[in-house]
Amino acid sequence: MDTSTAPGMDKKERRKLLISKLIHLSIVMAVATVLGVFAIKIILSHYKLEHKPMELGGEAKGIQTRSRQGTYMKLSNLHFRLTDEINMQVKELVGEAIPKGKVPIVNFDDVNSFRIELLSGEAFVRTEVMEHIFNNYVFNYDGSPLKNQKMEFFDDDENGKKVKKLRLSGDMKLVIWVGFEMVGRMYLDREKTLMVIEAERVKSLGNPYTKTLLDAVGLDMEKLLPVPSGRGLKMVGNKILVEPFKIFPPPQISGFISDMRVQNDGLQLFFSSNTKVNFPPLPVRNVKNYLYLYQGDVKFGKLMMVDARLQMVDMSQQNDFDFYLKKYQLPLAVGYSKIMADGSVVANIPDYRDVLRK
Repeated sequence: MDTSTAPGMDKKERRKLLISKLIHLSIVMAVATVLGVFAIKIILSHYKLEHKPMELGGEAKGIQTRSRQGTYMKLSNLHFRLTDEINMQVKELVGEAIPKGKVPIVNFDDVNSFRIELLSGEAFVRTEVMEHIFNNYVFNYDGSPLKNQKMEFFDDDENGKKVKKLRLSGDMKLVIWVGFEMVGRMYLDREKTLMVIEAERVKSLGNPYTKTLLDAVGLDMEKLLPVPSGRGLKMVGNKILVEPFKIFPPPQISGFISDMRVQNDGLQLFFSSNTKVNFPPLPVRNVKNYLYLYQGDVKFGKLMMVDARLQMVDMSQQNDFDFYLKKYQLPLAVGYSKIMADGSVVANIPDYRDVLRK
């Protein structure tokens, strides 16, 4: 029964009752509003604590995006190309790719943005590769005293013993261009990590009038072949000092060469350091041709792998893995990839040479 319309109530009493009810309703609404605002604040506070990295326009603060700066590399049975003509035959090699700039990401799309520190293993550089480096990098400048060089390792007879020697021939600038041939020994200065070519004899080819000039300079390589600094070579007396890591194109390579063995078709180089890398078991173990990246952040095209575990596997295990660093996208696009249970990625890709044939 509505008492506001109860019989016997005069108009004044009904007004008082109505005002009382309005005051009561206002109090209830005010309390409800305060409780609602308080509840909303609690919910928003909880949301910020749990989901702060997802705030619109904010940063994902407090999230570690890398395990370390740089990524370890393990190469097995690779034909490792740096350019179309320059490559190394890698039996097994462990190295570290290290960013050169402030961004702590190894960007494989820019070979000038990182360097490779060789830690252990061995690699073979063929004679024709060294020929190309000497002709197109070391002595490829205005005023160069040498051109059209050829290199050959051979067995020379020395006091009844066979000794491995280097024959370097080509054209030399002695007022005019003349053919020449130099024979000497090539060995490693381990302490300074230098390759040394020690000239033993030099002769002109096909031009008897230049013999007098050669006799005048003798075996003084500094006078015979002046080379400006910064070319990776230095002439001292009858020696040519080669800084091996400065004559290769990017990416910049460094490391300690512990041994060098001269063979008929090239140089076998051995690397060592005090750094030992404990790689985890490979995602795919029953293969011999692969490249494995471990730890660090690595960028490939539009993709970036955080705390990398990437194994690139040669789809054909019949011969060496032809891998071209500057053009890795070509075989990668033809192959296929798989994400393993532990989050590592296996990319099965064909040899670069096979992609070119198609």
